[in-house]
Amino acid sequence: MQQAQYFSLLEVIQSSLSLNNVRSDEDSSGFSSDGPVVIHEDGNIISYSVRPDQNSFKAYRDQIKAEDVLTCYVDKSGQQFSFKLKESISIEPDVYDLPDKMLIVSDIEGNFTGFKMILTAAGVVNNELDWTFGNGHVVLPGDFFDRGINVTECLWLIYKLETEAERQGGKVHFILGNHELMNLKNDLRYVRAKYFANADSLKLDYKNWYEENSELGKWLRSKNSIEKIGDFLFMHAGLSKDFPGDSLSLTEINNNIRASIDKTFNKGEASKDIFIGSNGPLWYRGIVKETETQEEVEKTLTAFNASKMILGHTIVDQIKYLYNNRVIAIDLDHQENADKGVMYALWYENGDFFIIDNNGSKNEL
Repeated sequence: MQQAQYFSLLEVIQSSLSLNNVRSDEDSSGFSSDGPVVIHEDGNIISYSVRPDQNSFKAYRDQIKAEDVLTCYVDKSGQQFSFKLKESISIEPDVYDLPDKMLIVSDIEGNFTGFKMILTAAGVVNNELDWTFGNGHVVLPGDFFDRGINVTECLWLIYKLETEAERQGGKVHFILGNHELMNLKNDLRYVRAKYFANADSLKLDYKNWYEENSELGKWLRSKNSIEKIGDFLFMHAGLSKDFPGDSLSLTEINNNIRASIDKTFNKGEASKDIFIGSNGPLWYRGIVKETETQEEVEKTLTAFNASKMILGHTIVDQIKYLYNNRVIAIDLDHQENADKGVMYALWYENGDFFIIDNNGSKNEL
């Protein structure tokens, strides 16, 4: 790998002060380690990163090769992990056989510490962040973007674990949430100041980090927004009783949401769109808020021949069943929990659901 250039900390501070997106009264995050952000451009592969340098950080732009080993550094923990770019990226299937065991966790929101905590406790990874889960599945129903300051690191870890899982017969299911879609569509209202400062120092606008010619942008566009594993339906938020599920297949829903990523909507149109709007699988809160009837939820499940829905997006006080065990709500305040040294996630094994904690203890749901 050949180093092309770096930018001084003083230059970064001066330029970041002019960023309108940095809300200094709300957000104290700033220039710190990040990346790599990998861009494919004119037959070349460029890696942008902010890396530790003695008592500071430096921004780098490197031209790399497809076979190079890349390193992601996590400043929160001082840990790093390595990976290679995938040989190819293709659209994910949206229907899977039921595995013997699954870890299910949503809404990590850039909280690498909490994410690592629960992955390690569940036996998904070892301390070096290598896949140790065999043919098990990990299901991640959206919202790994925004609010936290280790979004890039979380994404690259998932990207890396996908490859390692497949080699062992396992699977990582990364399902899009509303915050993934927001970032892909350049709605950056919840992005932390760190990312604008880093983007400015790297001379790479944040909106370009996840475009189609970026590695993570292409990878995210291969993901689904709704999947069926066994007879369990997974999505980020939920499906309204008014969603036309009885006339649409999972693949049609996923393809329409993927098409919406790079589609331009007029003001107010997106929120009314049946696929990415307020009643669709990325945004709908009515089920977890229990505004629907049992019959309405049953009708949605019947439309997809499913026995349960597993949903994130709407925070609950604890992982719990709703609607006579037909719905499981799993979104917790992971940042608050991780700050206290605890994490919880949903665990499935041999036909039963459990709550697993950061010690690996499992309690029946």
